[in-house]
Amino acid sequence: MLRFLLAVLAVLVAGLAVLFERPWLYMATGAILAAGLGLLGWWIWTAYLKNEDTRASSDSSDIALDEVGIVDIHPAEMPQDDDASSSGPPPPSPKPASPSSRPASGTPASGTPASGTPTSETPASPSQARSIPDDSAARKYERPVLGPLLEALRAAVDARTVALLAQEHVALTYRIEALASTHTDIRQQGTFDTQTPLVTATMSREDVTLRSLAHSQIAVEDLGYYTAPPTVDHLAVAPLPQPDSSTTTFLLVDTTASADLGTSRARTLLKRFTETVALLYDLDRTPPAPSDASRASDSDAENKTASHAPRPRRELIAEEMHAVEATDTPLALALVHLNRAESIARRGEEAVSSTERLFEARLDQMAPTQRIERFGELTYGVFFHEAPEGVESWVADLEAAMAREQGELEGGVSVGVAVWSEETPEALRSAATTALRKAYETGTSTIVM
Repeated sequence: MLRFLLAVLAVLVAGLAVLFERPWLYMATGAILAAGLGLLGWWIWTAYLKNEDTRASSDSSDIALDEVGIVDIHPAEMPQDDDASSSGPPPPSPKPASPSSRPASGTPASGTPASGTPTSETPASPSQARSIPDDSAARKYERPVLGPLLEALRAAVDARTVALLAQEHVALTYRIEALASTHTDIRQQGTFDTQTPLVTATMSREDVTLRSLAHSQIAVEDLGYYTAPPTVDHLAVAPLPQPDSSTTTFLLVDTTASADLGTSRARTLLKRFTETVALLYDLDRTPPAPSDASRASDSDAENKTASHAPRPRRELIAEEMHAVEATDTPLALALVHLNRAESIARRGEEAVSSTERLFEARLDQMAPTQRIERFGELTYGVFFHEAPEGVESWVADLEAAMAREQGELEGGVSVGVAVWSEETPEALRSAATTALRKAYETGTSTIVM
């Protein structure tokens, strides 16, 4: 506006100078024009500097934000306590952001959601929650050393799956101890049952046994570590050397027709790996030594429960050995197993306890003068201080009586007998267990002399 007035004034003064012929008016006109030009130049320079400052600040802000990965900034909402949020009016709904204000990836690059809540506290979506497994139960069965070892064996013999399985007593129930597989539909833990034994008594004495599914009674469905069984052509069974254990622990390797487990190299690898796995398996099952503090805190509980804790079987067998040595009489250990133990165990602990009470009472009736001890779930040991002929007659009477049972005890029993001849307690128990396993598989009582 000022510049416009100066221009009008200059034109007016110039006109008056011409009209009245006054020279000094020309000088006033020049001064007015000079002042107008000066104001115009000052305005242009000020506008130029202001524009440069704005551009520089804008460029520096953009570069700084881009360097740290910030594309957009949203105001953070102040947290409210429960009382304020419940007593005051609800906060206004946030306005939807324009497409230009959203980053290309769909989420703020700064990692902070629009609500101002840190990303670590933002509830995960269902898909994100499923992608984070809860391994609290899995760690109960985790064997960090055995897993890589089995994977190495699987790769060395070109197998699909290598499983470390444990069979308690003679029941056809197998527990998955560790597993390595290229198949996706597998179980890493738990137990499964079979209709046909995966390991027979003969196999438990061999280093490696090969089995073909096409020429055996085993079906691929018996491999219970698969949830969706693939095509399996051959199996290799390699028991772990554990002479002092009544549990049969073994490596089971399954392959397709393209892999050959019968080569000398494959057999040697399986044998060597069973020895290594046996060492690691025993170490993994050995409980840590209790500390002084834990011993002091648990001393009262131990004193209360010591009288009720089951004694080791080797101690019971050793006592009977000392007794017959003093009287110079023979000793035989008969292990009696209820054939329907698997179906009873599926009904729970109460069913097992109830059946065991009936089973023990019936054995007491059949052998009133013999010592009877529990050797496992629905499995009892009967100690005989008499010749094998008398034991054989008792076994025949027991099998005939149990075959007529109804209700909880129906289904008959399997009996395996081992006669002592200067072996250790562990060896006698192992021989009786082997005889019982053979009796269970064949359906005929077995006596090992």
